[in-house]
Amino acid sequence: MGYDVYAPDLFDAADVADGTAIPDGTAGAAGATHATAAAERFDLTGPPRRPVRARRPLTPQSLVERADLAPHTAEAETVLRIYRRRREQHAALYVAEMQDLASLWCEDDGGDEKALNALGAAVGLRTKLGRGENRLRDAHVAVTDLPACFARVGEGELPVDWFEWLLRSVLRLTAHQRRQVDERVAAWQLEAIDVERFYRELRLLIGWFGHAAVRETSQEQRGVFVRPSEDGDGTACLSVVGPAPEILALGQRLDAAARAVQDAQRRALESGTAVPFDLDGEAAAQGRHLSLSALRYAILTRTELGTGSIEVPEPAFRLSVVVPVLSLLGLSHAPATLDGTIPIPARMARELVAKAPAFERVLADAATGEYHHAASKTYRVSRAMAENLRLIDPVCALPGCSRNVMTVGESDHIEEFDHEHPARGGPTEIGNLHRLCRIHHRMKTAGLLDPERDESTGVTRWRIGGLAVCDARTGGDLVTRELAEQLEAAWDRYLTDQQLEAMERQGEFAETEQDRADHAEEMRWGEHVMEYWSRPDTGGPDDPGPPGLDPRDGVGPPPF
Repeated sequence: MGYDVYAPDLFDAADVADGTAIPDGTAGAAGATHATAAAERFDLTGPPRRPVRARRPLTPQSLVERADLAPHTAEAETVLRIYRRRREQHAALYVAEMQDLASLWCEDDGGDEKALNALGAAVGLRTKLGRGENRLRDAHVAVTDLPACFARVGEGELPVDWFEWLLRSVLRLTAHQRRQVDERVAAWQLEAIDVERFYRELRLLIGWFGHAAVRETSQEQRGVFVRPSEDGDGTACLSVVGPAPEILALGQRLDAAARAVQDAQRRALESGTAVPFDLDGEAAAQGRHLSLSALRYAILTRTELGTGSIEVPEPAFRLSVVVPVLSLLGLSHAPATLDGTIPIPARMARELVAKAPAFERVLADAATGEYHHAASKTYRVSRAMAENLRLIDPVCALPGCSRNVMTVGESDHIEEFDHEHPARGGPTEIGNLHRLCRIHHRMKTAGLLDPERDESTGVTRWRIGGLAVCDARTGGDLVTRELAEQLEAAWDRYLTDQQLEAMERQGEFAETEQDRADHAEEMRWGEHVMEYWSRPDTGGPDDPGPPGLDPRDGVGPPPF
């Protein structure tokens, strides 16, 4: 049936494009005009226009039936309220927010204006900077490349969740291809079809553009990623992603190197010489070469990286391990942190400290984490201050930014330091310092970011251009959850001891003469019973038990 509908016009357009006469006898420019009109009408270069319609309209009654609920029940009314709320109120709020975000979009990818607008969006959305950047991009695509579908969202006919899925599906398409998708999807009966039909038809439509439109090519996916374990067990994963031939070749080279080192270890053990690549002296201790898996790891982590003729400067790199002093002394199992954000077990932290050639001692207030040191009269931050700043701000201090600045970051004066008159400008002290990533340090220096810290509260107020203002409290709580629990338990014990001592001073535990007499009588009866049952002639089912004791003068019957 589809070919019967489209074939005549398709052939007419092809004939006109070739200069063939059309029924009215005109050709040439007229033919070209007709061909252009036909191509625009049917969009011969785009995906087919599939009619997507529901079997019947979506009414309150059919919606309740889809939910498999009885009409006019409390559950059915609840479902209808949810449907109306999302169709009217939620859709209107979503459209208004996306229009506002789209107004902040800037085409200049590397410009400060785009970065500043992304910061403002993240602050307004109360989300991370990366999420703010993505929302700006999505809003721009929605308003610019998907206007017809976006309008149907505002009309309540295209659910917001469906539109979000549409946005994610077209990100890899060109602007022209997105508009083609927009025209076709907007023509669907979106107000009536079900969600499975929408997703199925959308996948078919996007798939028409080819595999590259659906996902990145293997070359585009090249990358190396470090992911710390979510279990906090002190492990991490290094992932290398790329085209299969390249990754397989890398694996084969690594395997060949591991086998060569294994042979060298075997020869060294036979000759009694030093064992190469012997992690932790395990091969020498056991008298056996390491496994290929262990050697692959050793080669990856212990071999210098080659960059050819490019000279790589000596990196200012170190691993920062923050260890609670009680864990360091073995008095607690509270975990340490690696680079300020990655938890590692206490045992691993003690091993790292034992192997470290040197480590920094940073003394701070136990409750607030504040560093107690005299302010410097120079611009340069002292080494001890820098160590403390790394503990306070392991990530960029700008709200929303998640870049780690333990090693790759810069210390910055909140109130600018006056180089000509140091006494007039901001001092070089912890209260006037924070750590920033290089991008946001440059933006602050350019005046695009303006922080101001309240000395009484420690809260920093950030002015992000003319877009937003937000407050951020300085980090400083270096107490782990385990240590906090131990400190709370110790505090509770202290309070209990205080209460008991107060009660004892008030005489609430003092014994009266009668109490002491009762205790003495209990002891006498207890000794009497134990002495009776320890005799060799006592026992048996007919033994009546020990006889009673004569009461003492002034003492009544035993209190049991």
